[in-house]
Amino acid sequence: MFKEKKLNLIIFIALMGTSALALVTQMIFNNIYAQIFSYILEIGVIFIFLFYLMVFLNHLIKRKNFWENLKNPLKSNLYSAVPITAALISIMLIKIGIPYGSKFEISISIIFWLLSLFFSLLFIILVPINLKFRSAPEQVTGVWFLPPVGIFVLISAGSILALQFSSLAYTVFFLNLFLLGPAFVLYFLTLNLVYFRSKFHEPDQVKMVPTFNIVLAPVGVSILAMLTTSKLLVKYNFLGIGDLFLGISKIYSLLMFGYGLWILLGLFLLYFRSVKEKGCIPFSELWWAFIFPIGAFILASLNFYSVVNLLFIKIIYLILYFILLILWLYVFLREFLFYLRRKVKE
Repeated sequence: MFKEKKLNLIIFIALMGTSALALVTQMIFNNIYAQIFSYILEIGVIFIFLFYLMVFLNHLIKRKNFWENLKNPLKSNLYSAVPITAALISIMLIKIGIPYGSKFEISISIIFWLLSLFFSLLFIILVPINLKFRSAPEQVTGVWFLPPVGIFVLISAGSILALQFSSLAYTVFFLNLFLLGPAFVLYFLTLNLVYFRSKFHEPDQVKMVPTFNIVLAPVGVSILAMLTTSKLLVKYNFLGIGDLFLGISKIYSLLMFGYGLWILLGLFLLYFRSVKEKGCIPFSELWWAFIFPIGAFILASLNFYSVVNLLFIKIIYLILYFILLILWLYVFLREFLFYLRRKVKE
C-alpha cells in the first residue's frame, strides 16, 4: 500500500504548525468554539500523522534511501520533524483531549511520547554528529535547529504527561535531566553556525528564506521545556530543588522572551529585505516553516505569563496568535487549492 508513496518530510512540518495552532487556540480562548476548532485540528493531525508514519517506516525499511538522506544536510535534519509531531500529539491529547474518549487520553499520549522518545534519541545521535556529509557554510539553514527542538519538545511532553500520570514522574525526571544538557549545547552550537552563515552568505534561493523562521522555534520550546520541568520538580519535590529550578526557569524565560522579540524583529527585516531586493518570496510548501516557530513562541509566552502574570506578555501572545491564524489559513488554503487542481488534472 505504501510501497510507491514518496516520503515528503515537509508534511510533518505542516503537522507541527497545525498542532501548535490547536494548542494555543485551546489555551488562549478555552470556549466551545475554540474547543471544536482545536478538536478538528487535533483529529486531522493524528490521522494524517498515522498515515505518513507508515510511509516513514516503509522508508526506514528501505535502508539505502535512509542512509543516503543522512548525507544530505537538509533532508537529514528534517527527519526530526517526525518525533516532534509525535510529542506535540502527546501534548494535545493531554491539553485538548479526545471527544468522548477521556478514558484513553493518557494511554494514547504515552504511546506517542514513547514514539517521540525513540526517534528523538535516534536522530539526535544520527544527525548532529553524523560524519557522512560535509556541508558548505551556505548550506546551513534554520532546518538544522530541528534536532534540538525535538529534544526540547520531548522534554515538555514528558513533563506535561508526568504531571497527569505520576507513575512516569521519576522516569521523566531523570530523562529530562539527561536531555536538557545536549539539547542546550546543540542549540547554541547550531545558533553559532546559522548566525555566521547569515553574515557571510545569502540564501541559495529566495524560496529558502522561510526556513530561517525556525530560528524562533528553539527559543519558544526551550522556555517551554524549562517551565514544564520546573513544575514537575515543584510538584514531586525531586532533590529539593523545585523552587530553585523554578527561579532559574523564570530568569531564563525572561531573557529568552526578550531574545525572541529581537528575533521577530530581525526576521521581519530579513523578509522585508528579501522582498525588496529579490521580489516576493514565492509560495511553496516551505511556507509551513513560518507556522510552528510562531506557535512555539506563543506556547512559551502563555506558560511564562502563567508564572509572572505580566500584561505585556499577554498582549504580545494575542497579537502573535492572530498573525499565526492568518498565516496558517493562508498556507492551508493555498496548499489545499493546489492539491485540488492537481487531482483535477489527474
